[in-house]
Amino acid sequence: MKTLMTALLLLALAAPHTFALTLDEAIETALQNHQRIEQFRANADQSKAAVGSARAAFLPSVVLDYSYLERDEDPWALGDKSSTLSLGASINLFNGLSDYHSYRAARQRAQGADFRLRGVRADIVLEARQAYIEVLRAARSVATAAEGVELLTRQKHDADLQFEYGVIARNDLLRVEVELSSARQDLLQAKGQQQIARRQLERTIGVLLPADETLEELSAADVPMFDASLIESYRQQVLDNRSELHYLRNELQAARQSRRANQGDYLPRVDLAVTHEEYGDDLLSTSSGEDDLLLLNASWTLFDGFAREQSIAAAGARTRAIAAELRDTEAALLLQLETALQNAGIASGRQQEARAGVTSAEENYRVTENRFKQQQATTVDLLDAQFLLTRSRNLEIDASYDLYLSVAQLERVLETPITEPQ
Repeated sequence: MKTLMTALLLLALAAPHTFALTLDEAIETALQNHQRIEQFRANADQSKAAVGSARAAFLPSVVLDYSYLERDEDPWALGDKSSTLSLGASINLFNGLSDYHSYRAARQRAQGADFRLRGVRADIVLEARQAYIEVLRAARSVATAAEGVELLTRQKHDADLQFEYGVIARNDLLRVEVELSSARQDLLQAKGQQQIARRQLERTIGVLLPADETLEELSAADVPMFDASLIESYRQQVLDNRSELHYLRNELQAARQSRRANQGDYLPRVDLAVTHEEYGDDLLSTSSGEDDLLLLNASWTLFDGFAREQSIAAAGARTRAIAAELRDTEAALLLQLETALQNAGIASGRQQEARAGVTSAEENYRVTENRFKQQQATTVDLLDAQFLLTRSRNLEIDASYDLYLSVAQLERVLETPITEPQ
């Protein structure tokens, strides 16, 4: 099924299409193709198999055994040939609950592996969103740079005419040429950054994009409302939702269970075995004897060179290490939350200011261009107006896409979509 879906996505991307690639499609493609997800999914399967292996300790083991013996000499007159066929079953009745605690530890690790997989999926979603947004940013930057080249090309044409009629000096014409050359370099750089951004998106989603592939632009609807005053609620969401914390909590419980399993080695071990044996004088003998055995065995290790003490000490040290890592991770994630909230708030404010700046810069350029045509403004005035317009547009682009990125980062920190404040 996964192969079929991937093939359909590849065909959809390769075929000529009217609709642009959407953010949701990019995320879905990344989740299907990214090898890191395959890696951690395999780790989760391995942990589940380990649970089954630990569960086997509660079941009996059955052994079928056959032996054949032939002697050159028979000093005890037992016969020079003999064979034994036995079928036995054994089960552990008690081992200090080590098997029970080992099974519980394996279950905790399996649950932790599932949370690690969930966290990796959330990371891939964030990477796909970031790569998608950077492609949009790069495309807008190319468009802005191209518009700047177009404005300066038009200005260069007007300056040529004015210089030809002696209206402006040669240094004014050269200034326009320098600015045009600089704008063309900016355009080349913007196109290069666009190609890099597209390659990064392809790397993230695992699919090559056609050269004419366009991406659907984001809108204000893609920026949910967030309220920094709800930080306590957001903190609780972090503590409740983050996969890293769930993983460490499961690892902590597994370490504690492993320590209890090691402590079980101080207690005696009781095993029960039932065996049915058949004896023959040789491999093809028709005469045979039978015997049924019932064995109850109890053993208690009194001294093992302090191996048990060291195992318990090692398990205790691992428990303390995981507990410390859990506390440190909680603190780090809460700091990430505060940082993400600050960045989102700053980006939102920057976007509002940048949009106002673009409106003013566009009006300033329009007025200056009209005054220049009426010979009431100089070439320097027009170049300054064009510089302010380009800069304000670039600032608006950065502010807008920084806001998209900060919201994506905030939702990753919360590991849940941001809900509208009530």
